[in-house]
Amino acid sequence: MQERIDQLINSFRSSFWIEEHQWFVRCLTVKKTIYFYNLPSSFCICENKLPDLWRSTYPDDNQQEFYNNITTIHNEIFFNQLILPEIRLRNINDLHIRLPINDQFWLIVPSLERLSSLNISYHTDHFQSQLQALLDRAPHLRYLCIDQDQSLPLQISLFKYTNKSVREFNLQNYNYSFDEEECMRLCHSPLGIQCQILFIHVKNRQSIIILVKNMINLQVLHIKCNDEMFNKQSTSNENNNEQFYDENIENKDDLIQWLKDHLPSTCLVVKDLHSTSLIRIWI
Repeated sequence: MQERIDQLINSFRSSFWIEEHQWFVRCLTVKKTIYFYNLPSSFCICENKLPDLWRSTYPDDNQQEFYNNITTIHNEIFFNQLILPEIRLRNINDLHIRLPINDQFWLIVPSLERLSSLNISYHTDHFQSQLQALLDRAPHLRYLCIDQDQSLPLQISLFKYTNKSVREFNLQNYNYSFDEEECMRLCHSPLGIQCQILFIHVKNRQSIIILVKNMINLQVLHIKCNDEMFNKQSTSNENNNEQFYDENIENKDDLIQWLKDHLPSTCLVVKDLHSTSLIRIWI
């Protein structure tokens, strides 16, 4: 593979690329996959490790320059590997990370000033201080997604987190359905008060009304409802997939009509075209 990389890089070392057009390229490998791209360019890490090998035609290119261009980390266990202590990731704007966070993260990522999107997995109350520390260091965070193991009850710390810039709150993968009291509590939580776009699962249709009427800055609600009235008719047909699918669509249409009848006329309620169980509401 190293020979192949050298061949690729050398093909772009001619005067045509470097002197006439000043086009520079970088080539690297991660888990036997070759990445080849123009410079300057940001880089997204989806694997759980750093590059094994890299080459560049840019004369002043170096490894720290490469790390400065890493803006996205989509592998939640990326920081579980051993990373050289001199490496710094200063420009991350999209981060997926699993709790708990190890000590080397705070050394490798000295700043979260550019972070706009944060996805947290394996959330529990036990790691509340770690997540709040992340939020405190991210003054420009707009999107926050939190999920937890489905075996856990609702984690109370969810209602306590603060970050003044978060506007989009995604609890769709939280593996929990919120009841009416919990929805009201979410509405009055720091993140709920400022939330403009919310993704959530609720236990019944009354919870939807509570969210729309009490989340004062809410503009868009993406919701899945586990209402017994909504689900009861379709459960008997689960063994017949095609019939179950048709029943589910019909039941969702009934719920949509119910919401239209009980929400302000200014609300737009539509079904999600990509899912038989999700509904979108524009407030």
